[in-house]
Amino acid sequence: MMKRFLQATVAAAVLAMSAVHAPALAQDASTFNAVLGETKGYQQLPKPWKFRALVNPGKLTIGTTGASPPRTFVDPATSKLTGSYVELFTKLAQDLDLQPEFVQLEWAGILPGLAANRFDVACDGASWTAERLASDQFLMTSPTAVNATVAVTRKDTNIKTFADAKSADLGGVRGEVYFEGAKKALPDAAATEFPGMQESLMGLQNGQVKLVAMNLSNALNVLNTAPNKAELQLVGPALQVFPQGLCVNPKQPDLLIAINTLLGNYRADGTLKNLVVKYGGSAAEVDALTRIGY
Repeated sequence: MMKRFLQATVAAAVLAMSAVHAPALAQDASTFNAVLGETKGYQQLPKPWKFRALVNPGKLTIGTTGASPPRTFVDPATSKLTGSYVELFTKLAQDLDLQPEFVQLEWAGILPGLAANRFDVACDGASWTAERLASDQFLMTSPTAVNATVAVTRKDTNIKTFADAKSADLGGVRGEVYFEGAKKALPDAAATEFPGMQESLMGLQNGQVKLVAMNLSNALNVLNTAPNKAELQLVGPALQVFPQGLCVNPKQPDLLIAINTLLGNYRADGTLKNLVVKYGGSAAEVDALTRIGY
């Protein structure tokens, strides 16, 4: 009896204390937010930033495919490299007091190029994997987007889900995690690797493959802009969902800190979202960052 009485007394005391402190805690939170005001990001940044191991002094050397719209692509009207991440890299360079210098190459050479000290930063949004996060060949920034492994097919294949695909011929870009994930999900499918997304879509068009694995961002762009978009459809649901970030030269942890700081600011002040909307029309991949704690 005495034990139950003590337990009940303690419980009642805890409830009473909670009732007393709840309004005070709410008031503290309100005061804290009021004092912070409309702060958007961290503004007390080094001027200038100092970096010890840039590939080319005074420049931010950037590796990109130029073949992953809407993030990076060559504008057919101007023959110039453009896209949401081309603008993002350019802004990063400007805010770091560096001159942006782009080096265009196939995806298969991007990560080895970082390890070989060819670039300071690269990747048009590389998906996090356990292997990449633990790699000593490059460093990964905080996420800039959430993406997923899906596929695109022609409507006449009658493939709407990965379960429908079964042993259908599968295509994808050499070295991409989306292609590798799709191959594992479809072990009976004959897999054909392509050097880039445009080549893989040509393979789909000419019947060389029945579906092409890619990330959701690229797939939505294809379905909205491809000349034969009326003939195409999305294959889902997503096999995997990934946070994505940029990749930094492993010899430059100071650059990683600077880029992460600026990415936090761009997330807070809307810069990142605005760039994605400008080229892709939707902020979904950025808004979804809150679901993984960013």
